[in-house]
Amino acid sequence: MFLKIGELARRAGLTVRALRHYDDIALLVPSERSGGGYRLYGRKDVARLYRIQALRRLDLPLADIQRLLDNTAGGISEVVARQIEQLDREIMQASALRTHLIAVKDQLQAREEPDTDAWLLALESMVAGEKYFSDDEQRALNTRPAGSGDPMAPERTELSKSLHSLLAAGASPESPQAQVLARRWIALLLEEAGGDESLLMKLYTMHWNEPSLHALTGVDRTGIRYISHAMAFARLQLYAPYCSAADMATLRQHYVAQTDAWPPLIAEVRQQMLARAPASGAAMRALALRWQALSLAKAGGDAALNVKLQRAFHRDAALRAGSGIDEALAAYVEQAIAHLDGPPST
Repeated sequence: MFLKIGELARRAGLTVRALRHYDDIALLVPSERSGGGYRLYGRKDVARLYRIQALRRLDLPLADIQRLLDNTAGGISEVVARQIEQLDREIMQASALRTHLIAVKDQLQAREEPDTDAWLLALESMVAGEKYFSDDEQRALNTRPAGSGDPMAPERTELSKSLHSLLAAGASPESPQAQVLARRWIALLLEEAGGDESLLMKLYTMHWNEPSLHALTGVDRTGIRYISHAMAFARLQLYAPYCSAADMATLRQHYVAQTDAWPPLIAEVRQQMLARAPASGAAMRALALRWQALSLAKAGGDAALNVKLQRAFHRDAALRAGSGIDEALAAYVEQAIAHLDGPPST
Protein backbone atom coordinates (compact mmCIF):
# COMPACT_ATOMS: atom_id res chain seq x y z
CA MET A 1 0.00 0.00 0.00
CA PHE A 2 1.36 3.38 -1.00
CA LEU A 3 0.21 6.82 0.03
CA LYS A 4 0.40 9.95 -2.08
CA ILE A 5 2.09 12.96 -0.52
CA GLY A 6 -1.19 14.77 0.17
CA GLU A 7 -2.73 11.87 2.04
CA LEU A 8 0.42 11.21 4.07
CA ALA A 9 0.66 14.89 4.97
CA ARG A 10 -2.97 14.92 6.13
CA ARG A 11 -2.71 11.78 8.21
CA ALA A 12 0.64 12.75 9.74
CA GLY A 13 -0.49 16.29 10.58
CA LEU A 14 2.14 17.85 8.34
CA THR A 15 2.09 20.10 5.31
CA VAL A 16 2.87 18.93 1.81
CA ARG A 17 5.58 21.56 1.74
CA ALA A 18 7.26 19.96 4.78
CA LEU A 19 7.31 16.52 3.15
CA ARG A 20 8.72 17.99 -0.04
CA HIS A 21 11.45 19.64 2.00
CA TYR A 22 12.25 16.32 3.70
CA ASP A 23 12.60 14.81 0.22
CA ASP A 24 14.79 17.65 -1.03
CA ILE A 25 17.28 17.19 1.84
CA ALA A 26 17.12 13.37 1.56
CA LEU A 27 15.68 13.01 5.05
CA LEU A 28 12.58 11.17 3.82
CA VAL A 29 12.78 10.04 0.20
CA PRO A 30 9.63 8.25 -1.09
CA SER A 31 10.20 4.66 -2.11
CA GLU A 32 8.27 4.99 -5.37
CA ARG A 33 7.14 7.44 -8.01
CA SER A 34 3.96 7.06 -10.03
CA GLY A 35 3.91 7.11 -13.79
CA GLY A 36 3.00 10.80 -13.58
CA GLY A 37 5.92 11.54 -11.25
CA TYR A 38 3.91 11.71 -8.02
CA ARG A 39 5.66 10.75 -4.77
CA LEU A 40 4.46 7.46 -3.29
CA TYR A 41 5.24 6.49 0.31
CA GLY A 42 5.34 2.88 1.53
CA ARG A 43 5.36 1.22 4.93
CA LYS A 44 9.08 1.79 5.56
CA ASP A 45 8.69 5.44 4.60
CA VAL A 46 5.85 5.88 7.09
CA ALA A 47 7.90 4.15 9.81
CA ARG A 48 10.81 6.49 9.12
CA LEU A 49 8.49 9.51 9.24
CA TYR A 50 7.26 8.35 12.64
CA ARG A 51 10.84 8.32 13.96
CA ILE A 52 11.54 11.71 12.39
CA GLN A 53 8.56 13.27 14.13
CA ALA A 54 9.44 11.62 17.43
CA LEU A 55 12.93 13.10 17.25
CA ARG A 56 11.58 16.50 16.21
CA ARG A 57 9.75 16.63 19.54
CA LEU A 58 13.20 16.81 21.15
CA ASP A 59 13.93 19.98 19.18
CA LEU A 60 16.78 18.28 17.35
CA PRO A 61 18.00 19.88 14.10
CA LEU A 62 17.03 18.00 10.95
CA ALA A 63 20.70 17.33 10.19
CA ASP A 64 21.10 15.58 13.56
CA ILE A 65 17.94 13.58 12.97
CA GLN A 66 19.21 12.42 9.59
CA ARG A 67 22.56 11.42 11.07
CA LEU A 68 20.87 9.41 13.82
CA LEU A 69 18.45 7.63 11.49
CA ASP A 70 21.16 6.80 8.97
CA ASN A 71 23.49 5.46 11.65
CA THR A 72 23.03 1.71 11.28
CA ALA A 73 25.08 1.14 14.45
CA GLY A 74 22.37 2.73 16.54
CA GLY A 75 22.40 6.23 18.05
CA ILE A 76 18.95 6.17 19.68
CA SER A 77 20.58 5.96 23.12
CA GLU A 78 22.11 9.36 22.40
CA VAL A 79 18.63 10.70 21.64
CA VAL A 80 17.31 9.36 24.94
CA ALA A 81 20.26 10.95 26.76
CA ARG A 82 19.48 14.27 25.09
CA GLN A 83 15.85 14.00 26.09
CA ILE A 84 16.84 13.33 29.70
CA GLU A 85 19.14 16.38 29.65
CA GLN A 86 16.34 18.51 28.23
CA LEU A 87 13.91 17.31 30.88
CA ASP A 88 16.48 18.02 33.59
CA ARG A 89 16.85 21.56 32.27
CA GLU A 90 13.10 22.06 32.20
CA ILE A 91 12.71 20.68 35.73
CA MET A 92 15.47 22.99 37.00
CA GLN A 93 13.96 26.02 35.29
CA ALA A 94 10.49 25.16 36.55
CA SER A 95 11.87 24.74 40.08
CA ALA A 96 13.63 28.10 39.91
CA LEU A 97 10.50 29.77 38.57
CA ARG A 98 8.40 28.14 41.30
CA THR A 99 10.74 29.41 44.01
CA HIS A 100 10.65 32.89 42.50
CA LEU A 101 6.86 32.93 42.18
CA ILE A 102 6.50 31.93 45.83
CA ALA A 103 8.66 34.91 46.76
CA VAL A 104 6.64 37.19 44.48
CA LYS A 105 3.38 35.85 45.95
CA ASP A 106 4.61 36.65 49.46
CA GLN A 107 5.55 40.14 48.34
CA LEU A 108 2.18 40.74 46.74
CA GLN A 109 0.16 39.21 49.57
CA ALA A 110 1.75 41.72 51.94
CA ARG A 111 -0.29 44.39 50.14
CA GLU A 112 -4.06 44.63 50.15
CA GLU A 113 -4.42 45.57 46.47
CA PRO A 114 -1.25 45.33 44.35
CA ASP A 115 -1.00 48.24 41.97
CA THR A 116 0.40 48.26 38.43
CA ASP A 117 3.90 49.10 39.63
CA ALA A 118 3.90 46.06 41.89
CA TRP A 119 3.07 43.76 38.99
CA LEU A 120 5.64 45.44 36.76
CA LEU A 121 8.33 45.07 39.41
CA ALA A 122 7.47 41.38 39.73
CA LEU A 123 7.71 40.90 35.98
CA GLU A 124 11.00 42.78 35.79
CA SER A 125 12.50 40.69 38.58
CA MET A 126 11.50 37.49 36.77
CA VAL A 127 13.56 38.37 33.69
CA ALA A 128 16.41 40.22 35.41
CA GLY A 129 18.54 37.11 35.77
CA GLU A 130 18.34 36.33 32.05
CA LYS A 131 20.08 39.63 31.29
CA TYR A 132 23.13 38.79 33.38
CA PHE A 133 23.46 35.01 33.53
CA SER A 134 23.64 32.18 31.01
CA ASP A 135 21.29 29.20 31.37
CA ASP A 136 24.07 27.19 33.04
CA GLU A 137 24.82 30.03 35.46
CA GLN A 138 21.14 30.41 36.35
CA ARG A 139 20.98 26.68 37.08
CA ALA A 140 24.05 27.02 39.31
CA LEU A 141 22.32 29.82 41.21
CA ASN A 142 19.13 27.78 41.67
CA THR A 143 20.25 24.43 43.03
CA ARG A 144 17.67 24.16 45.82
CA PRO A 145 15.25 21.24 45.41
CA ALA A 146 11.67 22.09 44.54
CA GLY A 147 9.56 22.93 47.56
CA SER A 148 12.52 23.57 49.85
CA GLY A 149 12.14 27.34 49.72
CA ASP A 150 15.10 29.58 50.39
CA PRO A 151 16.99 28.50 53.51
CA MET A 152 18.98 31.73 53.46
CA ALA A 153 15.88 33.96 53.34
CA PRO A 154 15.52 34.45 57.15
CA GLU A 155 19.14 35.49 57.58
CA ARG A 156 18.98 37.71 54.49
CA THR A 157 15.91 39.42 55.90
CA GLU A 158 17.61 39.91 59.25
CA LEU A 159 20.72 41.35 57.59
CA SER A 160 18.56 43.72 55.56
CA LYS A 161 16.94 44.99 58.77
CA SER A 162 20.36 45.45 60.36
CA LEU A 163 21.54 47.34 57.28
CA HIS A 164 18.60 49.76 57.44
CA SER A 165 19.16 50.27 61.16
CA LEU A 166 22.82 51.14 60.62
CA LEU A 167 21.96 53.51 57.80
CA ALA A 168 19.22 55.19 59.83
CA ALA A 169 21.61 55.62 62.77
CA GLY A 170 24.26 57.14 60.52
CA ALA A 171 26.77 54.45 61.50
CA SER A 172 30.06 54.60 59.63
CA PRO A 173 30.84 51.69 57.31
CA GLU A 174 34.10 51.49 59.26
CA SER A 175 32.25 50.52 62.44
CA PRO A 176 32.67 46.95 63.72
CA GLN A 177 28.92 46.33 63.33
CA ALA A 178 29.02 47.38 59.67
CA GLN A 179 32.05 45.21 58.96
CA VAL A 180 30.45 42.16 60.57
CA LEU A 181 27.30 42.71 58.52
CA ALA A 182 29.29 43.15 55.30
CA ARG A 183 31.30 39.97 55.85
CA ARG A 184 28.16 37.92 56.38
CA TRP A 185 26.37 39.58 53.47
CA ILE A 186 29.20 38.73 51.06
CA ALA A 187 29.44 35.22 52.52
CA LEU A 188 25.74 34.68 51.73
CA LEU A 189 26.20 35.91 48.17
CA LEU A 190 29.22 33.65 47.73
CA GLU A 191 27.22 30.73 49.08
CA GLU A 192 24.48 31.52 46.58
CA ALA A 193 27.11 31.68 43.83
CA GLY A 194 28.65 28.38 44.86
CA GLY A 195 31.92 30.11 45.73
CA ASP A 196 32.29 31.37 42.15
CA GLU A 197 33.82 34.88 42.21
CA SER A 198 32.65 35.59 38.65
CA LEU A 199 29.03 34.85 39.58
CA LEU A 200 29.43 36.98 42.70
CA MET A 201 30.43 39.96 40.58
CA LYS A 202 27.48 39.37 38.23
CA LEU A 203 25.14 39.25 41.22
CA TYR A 204 26.59 42.56 42.40
CA THR A 205 26.12 44.11 38.95
CA MET A 206 22.55 42.83 38.66
CA HIS A 207 21.55 44.12 42.10
CA TRP A 208 23.23 47.47 41.36
CA ASN A 209 21.49 47.98 38.01
CA GLU A 210 17.97 46.60 38.53
CA PRO A 211 15.43 48.89 40.28
CA SER A 212 12.99 45.97 40.48
CA LEU A 213 15.42 44.12 42.75
CA HIS A 214 15.91 47.24 44.86
CA ALA A 215 12.16 47.27 45.47
CA LEU A 216 11.83 43.55 46.16
CA THR A 217 14.91 43.21 48.38
CA GLY A 218 14.63 46.57 50.09
CA VAL A 219 18.31 47.26 49.34
CA ASP A 220 19.04 50.07 46.90
CA ARG A 221 22.32 51.50 45.63
CA THR A 222 22.88 53.37 48.87
CA GLY A 223 22.71 50.10 50.78
CA ILE A 224 24.87 48.26 48.26
CA ARG A 225 27.52 50.99 48.41
CA TYR A 226 27.44 50.93 52.22
CA ILE A 227 28.04 47.16 52.23
CA SER A 228 30.88 47.51 49.70
CA HIS A 229 32.61 50.18 51.74
CA ALA A 230 32.16 48.24 54.97
CA MET A 231 33.67 45.19 53.28
CA ALA A 232 36.59 47.32 52.08
CA PHE A 233 37.25 48.41 55.66
CA ALA A 234 37.04 44.77 56.78
CA ARG A 235 39.48 43.69 54.06
CA LEU A 236 41.78 46.57 54.98
CA GLN A 237 42.33 45.04 58.42
CA LEU A 238 43.59 41.85 56.76
CA TYR A 239 46.50 43.76 55.24
CA ALA A 240 47.87 44.74 58.67
CA PRO A 241 50.19 41.70 59.01
CA TYR A 242 51.81 42.61 55.68
CA CYS A 243 52.20 46.37 56.24
CA SER A 244 53.91 48.77 58.60
CA ALA A 245 52.04 51.22 60.78
CA ALA A 246 52.88 53.99 58.30
CA ASP A 247 51.57 51.84 55.45
CA MET A 248 48.28 51.26 57.25
CA ALA A 249 47.90 54.99 57.90
CA THR A 250 48.30 55.58 54.16
CA LEU A 251 45.79 52.86 53.32
CA ARG A 252 43.20 54.27 55.70
CA GLN A 253 43.36 57.51 53.74
CA HIS A 254 43.19 56.05 50.23
CA TYR A 255 42.19 52.38 50.10
CA VAL A 256 38.43 52.59 50.66
CA ALA A 257 38.07 55.68 48.44
CA GLN A 258 38.69 53.50 45.37
CA THR A 259 36.02 50.90 46.27
CA ASP A 260 33.30 52.03 43.86
CA ALA A 261 35.61 51.94 40.83
CA TRP A 262 36.59 48.27 41.15
CA PRO A 263 33.38 46.30 40.35
CA PRO A 264 32.81 47.79 36.86
CA LEU A 265 36.51 47.42 36.00
CA ILE A 266 36.56 43.79 37.16
CA ALA A 267 33.40 43.12 35.13
CA GLU A 268 34.95 44.62 31.98
CA VAL A 269 38.13 42.59 32.38
CA ARG A 270 36.18 39.37 32.91
CA GLN A 271 34.13 40.11 29.80
CA GLN A 272 37.35 40.38 27.78
CA MET A 273 38.68 37.17 29.33
CA LEU A 274 35.50 35.22 28.57
CA ALA A 275 35.57 36.53 25.00
CA ARG A 276 39.13 35.14 24.76
CA ALA A 277 40.47 38.58 23.86
CA PRO A 278 44.29 38.56 23.74
CA ALA A 279 45.92 39.94 26.86
CA SER A 280 48.13 42.03 24.61
CA GLY A 281 45.20 43.46 22.61
CA ALA A 282 44.26 47.12 22.56
CA ALA A 283 41.12 46.63 24.69
CA MET A 284 42.95 44.80 27.46
CA ARG A 285 45.88 47.23 27.34
CA ALA A 286 43.46 50.05 28.15
CA LEU A 287 41.91 48.05 30.98
CA ALA A 288 45.34 47.04 32.30
CA LEU A 289 46.35 50.70 32.46
CA ARG A 290 43.19 51.49 34.43
CA TRP A 291 43.91 48.52 36.70
CA GLN A 292 47.45 49.75 37.35
CA ALA A 293 46.28 53.29 38.05
CA LEU A 294 43.54 52.15 40.43
CA SER A 295 45.90 49.79 42.26
CA LEU A 296 48.41 52.58 42.73
CA ALA A 297 45.70 55.02 43.83
CA LYS A 298 44.48 52.73 46.63
CA ALA A 299 48.10 52.65 47.87
CA GLY A 300 48.19 56.43 47.91
CA GLY A 301 50.60 56.53 44.98
CA ASP A 302 53.23 54.57 46.94
CA ALA A 303 54.69 52.04 44.47
CA ALA A 304 56.45 50.02 47.19
CA LEU A 305 53.24 49.75 49.21
CA ASN A 306 51.36 48.75 46.06
CA VAL A 307 53.78 45.83 45.60
CA LYS A 308 53.17 44.76 49.20
CA LEU A 309 49.41 44.80 48.63
CA GLN A 310 49.70 42.73 45.47
CA ARG A 311 51.89 40.12 47.14
CA ALA A 312 49.55 39.89 50.11
CA PHE A 313 46.53 39.55 47.85
CA HIS A 314 48.11 36.63 45.98
CA ARG A 315 49.23 34.87 49.15
CA ASP A 316 46.17 35.34 51.36
CA ALA A 317 42.94 33.59 50.30
CA ALA A 318 40.98 35.61 52.85
CA LEU A 319 41.87 38.81 50.99
CA ARG A 320 40.65 37.37 47.70
CA ALA A 321 37.37 35.97 49.03
CA GLY A 322 34.45 38.10 47.88
CA SER A 323 36.64 40.39 45.79
CA GLY A 324 35.34 39.17 42.44
CA ILE A 325 38.90 38.33 41.42
CA ASP A 326 39.75 34.65 41.06
CA GLU A 327 43.08 33.12 40.03
CA ALA A 328 42.20 32.98 36.33
CA LEU A 329 41.28 36.66 36.18
CA ALA A 330 44.31 37.70 38.21
CA ALA A 331 46.61 35.78 35.85
CA TYR A 332 44.91 37.36 32.83
CA VAL A 333 45.46 40.86 34.24
CA GLU A 334 49.10 40.05 35.00
CA GLN A 335 49.61 38.98 31.38
CA ALA A 336 48.02 42.19 30.13
CA ILE A 337 50.19 44.33 32.41
CA ALA A 338 53.30 42.43 31.29
CA HIS A 339 52.48 43.33 27.68
CA LEU A 340 52.12 47.06 28.32
CA ASP A 341 55.73 47.78 27.39
CA GLY A 342 55.36 46.06 24.03
CA PRO A 343 53.29 46.92 20.91
CA PRO A 344 49.59 45.99 20.99
CA SER A 345 48.55 42.84 19.15
CA THR A 346 45.97 43.03 16.39
